[in-house]
Amino acid sequence: EACRQTSSPENVLNKMQANEEEERLNRELELTTKERNELTERLLYVTGGSMSKSSYFRPNPFYENLKIKEKEVMSLLHNLDTKNIEHREKFQELKKEINFYQ
Repeated sequence: EACRQTSSPENVLNKMQANEEEERLNRELELTTKERNELTERLLYVTGGSMSKSSYFRPNPFYENLKIKEKEVMSLLHNLDTKNIEHREKFQELKKEINFYQ
């Protein structure tokens, strides 16, 4: 009698479950990838990147206001840095002068 290995019902069930799980995971991966791509496109649009001008994406006025405020703050910060450097140099000169007269 030849020794034949047959698939038990348990093995068939496990293979079916594995195939179903694989299909479910593939669908989930496709949905997640699609969502990621949509979010990436939205992010590019909001941050000024290039993408198709779809009616789905609308300009964000809050972002535009933030960009303007950022420019104002960065300009103010630059002016403060410049003044700080000027005052430090003046302070160093005054220290030298004080040391000279002592």
